[in-house]
Amino acid sequence: MKLKVTGLKTLLQVTAVVSIVGVCSTAQAQATVVNLQVNASQTKLEITTRGNCSSNNTNGCLQATGNALFNFVLTGNKACSAGGNWKLDNVTLGMSEGSKGNITAKAAADFYANQSTGVVTPDSSNDNHIQIKDDNTAVYEVFYTVTATCDGMPSIDSDPRIFNDGTGTPP
Repeated sequence: MKLKVTGLKTLLQVTAVVSIVGVCSTAQAQATVVNLQVNASQTKLEITTRGNCSSNNTNGCLQATGNALFNFVLTGNKACSAGGNWKLDNVTLGMSEGSKGNITAKAAADFYANQSTGVVTPDSSNDNHIQIKDDNTAVYEVFYTVTATCDGMPSIDSDPRIFNDGTGTPP
């Protein structure tokens, strides 16, 4: 009888540990979603998702805590006046509003980006979605530009910011 109680107790302990690990893994896999749509004049990507920054919280402002995933999703009417559909092309980083590229080595490493161009290597992507990683290993601010393209039309973009709080860990 003692063995059955001990076996049951061990099983319950193992189940509890696996549940906790599962919850932590799920929390780490959660990504912040930023929804974008093409404006009526097809000249800009508008961010329709409220930001999560603690100050100056404009739409699309992102505050990273720990290692972060950001999902950029093109929603709404994607039809392009030149024919076809608007498609998300890339995410580019800059160190000030409206800038692209010439980012710090730390930002390039944290976001898996080219330091010179600022172009981020996506974690995953398709025409309507780009996911990027942020290891968030230092405190700094960076601006991101999401660009969409459609055949025969000038590219369009949006330019909010990301605040890293430095609580992430390198891979």
